[in-house]
Formats: sequence, C-alpha cells, structure tokens
Amino acid sequence: MRIINFYVDHFRSLSNIKLEELGGLNVIVGYNGYGKTNLLTAIYLFIKNLGSGLEKRSIEDRNQEYMLLWKDYDINKPITIGGTVEFSEEEVMKALGKSRKIRVEVINKIKYNNRFVEWDVERLAIDNSPPTRDNLEEIKQLFSFASQGIEYVPIFDQTYFDAVLRKMIEMNRSPINMRRKWYDFINLVGEVIPEIKGIEFWDSNKLVLNIQNLPIYIDLAASGFQRVILMLFILWLSGRKILLLEEPEVNMYPTLQSRIMKLIKSWTDNGVFQVFITTHSPYVVSSQIDNYIIMKKKNGVSSAIKVNLDDQLKTLLGILRVNLSEILFDKIVILTSGLAEPSVVLNWLRRIGISNDELGIGIYKVSTDLELQLWLRLRELLGLDILFLGLCDKIDLSLKDYCVPLGREVENYYTKSKLIDVIRKFGVYPDEKELRELTKEGDTYNWLVNVFRKRGIDYEKVRNSLGELVTMYDGVEMPKEMEILANKIKSLESI
Repeated sequence: MRIINFYVDHFRSLSNIKLEELGGLNVIVGYNGYGKTNLLTAIYLFIKNLGSGLEKRSIEDRNQEYMLLWKDYDINKPITIGGTVEFSEEEVMKALGKSRKIRVEVINKIKYNNRFVEWDVERLAIDNSPPTRDNLEEIKQLFSFASQGIEYVPIFDQTYFDAVLRKMIEMNRSPINMRRKWYDFINLVGEVIPEIKGIEFWDSNKLVLNIQNLPIYIDLAASGFQRVILMLFILWLSGRKILLLEEPEVNMYPTLQSRIMKLIKSWTDNGVFQVFITTHSPYVVSSQIDNYIIMKKKNGVSSAIKVNLDDQLKTLLGILRVNLSEILFDKIVILTSGLAEPSVVLNWLRRIGISNDELGIGIYKVSTDLELQLWLRLRELLGLDILFLGLCDKIDLSLKDYCVPLGREVENYYTKSKLIDVIRKFGVYPDEKELRELTKEGDTYNWLVNVFRKRGIDYEKVRNSLGELVTMYDGVEMPKEMEILANKIKSLESI
C-alpha cells in the first residue's frame, strides 16, 4: 500500500496542503511548531478512516476532545482530508481474492455537529472512475484492510515500546519453523550495529544484548542501542505498511542514523513499505531521499512544499556551493552583496541581540548577478524566507521590502587599531608608509587589498576570517543598516 497524493485542510494548524506524487521515502522538515507532527497525524487519520465517509461514521464528543482536531477550535469549517492510495496485486488478492492493482482516490469531510463528529465522503474514484454498486462493497473491504496497514512510531512512548518488546518475546517463543525470522532479525541487528554480536532472552522475558562478547540487559545498554534495536524490529515487521516515524534519530550517533536511513531507503526502493519521517537531523536530511516535505508557518497557519532533489536542484546547489541539509534548517536566509562578509554580519547582529543559532539565520554571500538569480530560483523552489543586504538595486520591486541597502564595504567601519592587531596575526606587518596611508580618511578595503597583494596574498581569500576576528570586539563601529536588518529579521520571525 502506498499513498500517491495527500490533501488536508483545516486540520489543527494545517491549511490547504496538497502533496502529489509522493515517493517511498519522504522526509518532513521544519521548525518546532511548524506542523510536522500534525502532518503525520493527518496521514494516520486518513488511512485509518478511509471508509468512514462511506459509512457516514458519527462519533459523540462527550469530553470535547475531538474539538482539538480543528484549528483554533473553529468547528464551523469542516476538515478536508483525502488523497490517492495504491494497492498492490498482492494486497488486493489478500483483501478481495483478486489479482490486480487498484488505485483509489477518496476525499472525506469531517464536520462537528451538536457535539458529534460526522464523516462524509466528498469524492470517491476507483482507477479514475466513479464506483459502481457492484464494487462499492469491495472498496469497503479494501478500506478496512488498509486501516491495519499503517504504523505510527512516536518519538518516545514507553507504553508503545513496551508493546514492541512483548512482540519480540512472542517471536522468540514461536515454534521452531518460525524462529528463522527471529534469527534473520538478529543478523540484521548485527549488520546495522556491528558492536552487537547477538541477542537472546534470559529468564523468559529479559532481553540481553551481547555487546563485544559482554552480556548486558537492554535496559542497561546505551539508549542509542535500545532505540535502534526497537526501531529495527518495527521496520522488520512492517512489510507492505505505511510507516510514520517521528524523529527516529533521537539518541542515535550520526553513523547509526546513516545506517538506519540507508536500510530504510533500500527497503522503500524495493517496495517493502512507504515511510514518512519527521526530523531535525542534518544526517537524516543528507541521506538519499525521494521527497522532502518542507513545513512553513505564517500567521499561525502551516503549509507544506514538496521538493524532489532532482538534477535542477542539484545543479543550483552545486553552483552556489551550499548544502541542502544546511539550507533546509535555515529559518531565515540573508544574502549579502560583495560589500559585506557573512561572518561580519553575524557578529554585528549578535551585538544587537540577534542570535543566528536561536533564530536559525543562515548568511550567504552573493558575488555575481548569476548567483543572485540562482538564489531567487532556490527561493521559489524551497519557499525560503530571504532578506537582502546591499543588493537592492539588483532585485525586483516586489522584494524591496525585504532589502536593506549598504553603501560601502564593511572594512570602512573597522577600528583601525583593532584592524592592525588582527592583520599582524595573519603574519602581515604594514610598514610606516602603509600605516600613514591607513590613518588618512580613505578606502580601507582597497588599502587591505593592496597591502596583502604586496605580500603575495589574495585578500579575498582571507577577508571573511579577518572580518570575523576584527568584529568580535565590541568597540568596532557598526553601520546603522544593521539595526534596520535586525528589525526586518524580527518582523519575519514574528509572522
């Protein structure tokens, strides 16, 4: 079973989300509170209730718990949730006794009426055609079958993982002809975690890991090992299912994250299951992924953009020399002209209380008109929130509100005594004539270019590092444009 398309509207913070041509491995990224978990929950609700609209399902909301499904408890608007699901020949045979693929599109409306949650079907199509009376009952059977084909793996839920451990115990106690699956699982664990040489149960129900030939109860083992083993067991049992994994990287060292992602990708490529993963890990994001789903939030409303890492996107990233794993975690991108260096802008922003780490700010230098055009294309593809510094004459009028002009090179704001101290740390010692030229009112940038050139050094190659060291000191002058930029950052951050 596989979700091809998914739609949801007015569910919690989610609004007007349409995800089409979903792949086997889909990674959902976005800041905390942007709706990643809400999207997983919506997908789970969709599959679990494929047939609820057909059945005109109605649930009494005695404790008003279901009202939480509506954004801001606005029960006057119905929730729309739907999509297209494809069933393989094997699944249709199992559910209906027929050997053929079936693709079903279903869109359900969920209404809140006099403390009852009511489901109604808005659209139903089987292989792009309306259902007939004859196949309507079969579709109901197929939907019932599908409701058992989804697994939500929470970030941490002791009750859930205790239940997984009980399944492991049951498999270990299974008849000899079934124990082969258990031994296959043990071999899988050894491949993913070479440090674990074996797994067995002691005293009937206590799982013991053989770690470097030392027996250790699982509850005393490293938390990363615990999580990986339970995660592997869930994956092992989830053939033909849709898996929803909430931040699987928790407690895992980067190499373990990479191994798990490589395994998941291999199995999704082979049609074992379909996976949706929420993550904050650059190691997960930098793995081979079919689709990225980027969550955005504006005025309390969450939206989503689906992105494929296709040749066009790879080319853009390659020319701009940026990593997708970095830019996806940038909440705000600042593009600077050649007048400024990213490290200098970062230091100046810190001095006025704007932390790039806390606010998720990424700063990149644009050296040519081509690079600027490529960044604008990247903004369109990834839905980036971009501010421009010193590029106002090169961008469209529609973006002017997002731009801060910068009149001269940042070097002209450096305190000269601090500048001399820093360039000496680079092994450059200006002579008396050069020092006299610096003390005159002039162009500090060109002075630095000439001083370094005389010593066979390309100043541009050390400019960012030098600027970072100079602007670390509080006494360095700062252009008023930084205050304007800070206010624009705060405005974007508050939306």
